[in-house]
Amino acid sequence: MKHAVIVANLGAPSILSEVRPFLKQLFADPDIFNFPFGKLGQAFFSSMIATLRAPKSKKYYAAIGGGSPLHENTVAQALKLEKMLNEQGDFTVFTAQRYWHPFFEEIAAEVRQGNFDDIILVPMYPHYSTTTTLSIVNEWKRVSGDLPEPIVIERFYAEPGYVKACANQIRATLSKFHKPPHILFSAHSIPVSRVKAGDPYEKEINANMELIMDELRRVYNYSLCYQSKVGPVEWLGPEIQDALDGLVKNKGVTNVLVFPIAFVSEHVETLYELDIQTREYAKKIGIKQFERADTVQDLNEFIAVLKKLILERVAL
Repeated sequence: MKHAVIVANLGAPSILSEVRPFLKQLFADPDIFNFPFGKLGQAFFSSMIATLRAPKSKKYYAAIGGGSPLHENTVAQALKLEKMLNEQGDFTVFTAQRYWHPFFEEIAAEVRQGNFDDIILVPMYPHYSTTTTLSIVNEWKRVSGDLPEPIVIERFYAEPGYVKACANQIRATLSKFHKPPHILFSAHSIPVSRVKAGDPYEKEINANMELIMDELRRVYNYSLCYQSKVGPVEWLGPEIQDALDGLVKNKGVTNVLVFPIAFVSEHVETLYELDIQTREYAKKIGIKQFERADTVQDLNEFIAVLKKLILERVAL
């Protein structure tokens, strides 16, 4: 049997001229931002917000080299996954991005030409959320037409191999400290209204954090915070700067290790928000050592988890 695997992620601009159109695609997604007045309202407000935010966003991307490595990371993950899967069967792994090229529509056209027996959709989000996983599933269904219904890998945060991969990234960073740091897990925030409506993201983030600390033998103090809030509505907190303030003022913390728990690739949220913006803030408030653990990217332990989950769901 021939299997198509679609490794799907958020997407990101690779050059500065792509920033505004990328943002327009992002803000036009009704699974995240539900603007009034239907499709016309969605198009109008997404265009307006993208225009307003683009200048600041361009500065962020310029500070990390002029573009995001997200797609490059995703391609590396896909290549390694394809190599591992083809030890067991006939698999072709594609990469798709929700808000920038290659769009799902482009990949659906490629898949349609391949005469595949089944399709496995792998959103590269460890935790299920209506704002991420469901958005990817909905977009694929919108563009896939008469292609077979996809097998969806909805989450993988609790897989032992994934937990170990996260813990190993933290262990590698712990070696930089002379004194035990406080481990601060940072997750991308989502609107509180989504959680109140039943989105499991917050629960799964917390469960993932506890599993990682079990793997680390619970010998370090730790806590959870959120980053990347957008807009005036209430989002999950505490925000990362507030969390750092609390650690310094209430616990006298001077050494912090940040792990980006919701991300499997490097992009502007890690390379700018954490490595530059948050690092500068930490220094300003008196934190003496601030280190950020790498995301899991294409670690063998992580890619092996994806292979396992896919093979469990398909007939070879």
